[in-house]
Amino acid sequence: MRNDNIDRITAQEAMELLRKDGINVDIEQAKIIAAFLYEMAELVVNTYLYQQKNVNLPTLKKSLNQV
Repeated sequence: MRNDNIDRITAQEAMELLRKDGINVDIEQAKIIAAFLYEMAELVVNTYLYQQKNVNLPTLKKSLNQV
């Protein structure tokens, strides 16, 4: 389900955003942090979508059993 065509922020942009919050990192650390955050975001979205799919399944099964 991974979409590698999304626009990702650059390591430089990540470094600047972190600096605004008082977190000073070098470019390599910014790359690692950005990659980690993208992975975490993907896990969260996938988990949410999986849970939503499973929440809807029992109601669908109930509807089919009543027919």
